[in-house]
Amino acid sequence: MRTRYWIFSMIALLTLAGCSSYTVVSDYDRSMPFGHYKTYRWSGEGSAGISDDILARNPLIFKHIKSAVDRELAAKGFVLKESGPVDFTVSPHARVRERVVIGPPIGFGYSSGYYHRWGRRGYTTIWYDPYPYPAVSYYEEGTLIIDVIDSKSNDLAWSGIARGLLRDFNSFERMNREIDEVVAKIMAQFPPVVR
Repeated sequence: MRTRYWIFSMIALLTLAGCSSYTVVSDYDRSMPFGHYKTYRWSGEGSAGISDDILARNPLIFKHIKSAVDRELAAKGFVLKESGPVDFTVSPHARVRERVVIGPPIGFGYSSGYYHRWGRRGYTTIWYDPYPYPAVSYYEEGTLIIDVIDSKSNDLAWSGIARGLLRDFNSFERMNREIDEVVAKIMAQFPPVVR
């Protein structure tokens, strides 16, 4: 029996025809001193107050995301500090939402009959659509958000978001590779180029 891993499908996003079906965007507060940021720590609050946060219920996935973010930040020269003052804190959270797609009617049918038209007689097949109702399909959309909070002001300085279709995996290794890829794409936009 194949084991299905749905633990963090909101991050392991669906790949269709070789193209990733998730989008990554970010936004930031232009007044924050991103050029002075050197040190950080993880938020002690975690996902406090976010009732639908998936990471609060999946500590192993949360740990994997943390190590992926740490790796990306270390590559950019940021230093993780467990104690003492830091320039910013990092707080990830994730959620899953069910979405509905309403499309055009699907299906077709046919009927046959005798006709007499314009002086001609014959037997014809008439094609028609017996399903006049729109096609409805459901899917789950996952969102991973990584927030950067300025330590001095305690305000949100930057937020990176990945959103896309959910996917199940038959191995943790493949799922973790997808998580690493998504985190790398989010963190590629940090720090922002302030204009």
